Amino acid sequence: MSGSSQARAERGPADLSEALLKNLPPQNLDAERAVLAGMLAKPALLDRLATELRDTDFYSPAHAAIWRAGCGLWQAGKPLDTVAVAQALTAAGDLERVGGPLYLGELSGSLVAPSSAPHHAGIVREMSKRRAMLRMAQRMAEIAYDPTRDPGDFTEIAARAGEAVLADRLDTHGECPAEFLPEYMAWLEHGEDGGGVATPFEGLTRLLLGGIMPGELAVLAARPSDGKTAMALQFAEHALAEGKTVGIFSLEMTRNKLLNRMFSAATQVSAGHFRTRDFADGDWTKIYAYANSMQDWPLRIYTQRARTPAEIKAACRRWRRELGHLDLIVIDYAQLLVGDQRSPSREREVADISRSLKIMAEELGAAELLLAQVNRDVDKRKPPRLLVSDLRESGAIEQDADIIMLIQPWRFKGLTGEIHPTDLTVGKGRDTGTGDIPVVYNTSTVHFETDFRRAA
Repeated sequence: MSGSSQARAERGPADLSEALLKNLPPQNLDAERAVLAGMLAKPALLDRLATELRDTDFYSPAHAAIWRAGCGLWQAGKPLDTVAVAQALTAAGDLERVGGPLYLGELSGSLVAPSSAPHHAGIVREMSKRRAMLRMAQRMAEIAYDPTRDPGDFTEIAARAGEAVLADRLDTHGECPAEFLPEYMAWLEHGEDGGGVATPFEGLTRLLLGGIMPGELAVLAARPSDGKTAMALQFAEHALAEGKTVGIFSLEMTRNKLLNRMFSAATQVSAGHFRTRDFADGDWTKIYAYANSMQDWPLRIYTQRARTPAEIKAACRRWRRELGHLDLIVIDYAQLLVGDQRSPSREREVADISRSLKIMAEELGAAELLLAQVNRDVDKRKPPRLLVSDLRESGAIEQDADIIMLIQPWRFKGLTGEIHPTDLTVGKGRDTGTGDIPVVYNTSTVHFETDFRRAA
């Protein structure tokens, strides 16, 4: 390797402007040679480098073949030297294509210190990421010019590809205790995720052992008009009051209808007045006070009829960039979603939707509250009582959910007036308790309480 080439490899990425002028993809062949030289001089380096580099990270096909042969010997526990690599290349039919024994000899005789190989591996990896970014841009251009592609597909593919490239996701070896225990103990002592998202009901938060945790998918199910949306909005507002960031997707209600419910519950002004917009002077005072308090909330509301998990995920990524992080995602409701891909059956489609939402919660590190309808089997029971199995299209949702909560039917009790006692049942808790939390629903101000007197 010449002095100038060696200096460039040690400095970092090659002069990309020169590569651009020559219409060449980002690359650094000197760094690639330095990595291979280090592998041949000190095979023990593969204990680290084999988990950080793949053969596809090398720009030169010859270098990729040499790396592949060396890693194959290392994985098989065989001696790794120039002769062994030459034999492996011969067996694969690649020896002459990489330059023959002469080129392998040049690599093994390199003056580059083996200890610098990890540094050069970083350069090779960065060049690989830059080429991936270039391919991604080219793919985005192709999709943008394709009139048959939906813009939602473009957004999701771009976000997914961009995150994969920038995060530098590579397959790595499993961590040993010496590697993962320090981080785990630090998390236990000084966890920065802030714990779970607490619920509006103290008893429920205790039952859930701290609330809905980051990465968990919680389902809130009920019969139509039994208060799913009202309770979900209380979850959101309680989280906001505790300094959490919240995103709400309303697939059924318009923005104004959703805000009507939020304002009615918060101000204790009857929901009927928000429908007719017939308010007393005292009502307006409460409404303006609540509106002023809402101005700076870290809240995002999406009512543009996002129908697919891909569209929801794209919006969540944007909100996370804007807010810094996203603590709670509310989706109202599951049965209005459609899959990202065509499915042979609704059952298969729901399974794909459910799995996508669970993966999204884990990727974003957010608690996710998914509202869902139930089937009408509950009407046949005396007295009517919801079970987890009553979830409509429930198989996949029931499997993927970490927590399932059910608002028990209250209309059958025949009570008149606005105050209706019922139970909020935790029917499934993967790592939590289960049981009933007594609640009271005020249909006038569309909010729940655990205290009958406060509900009134």
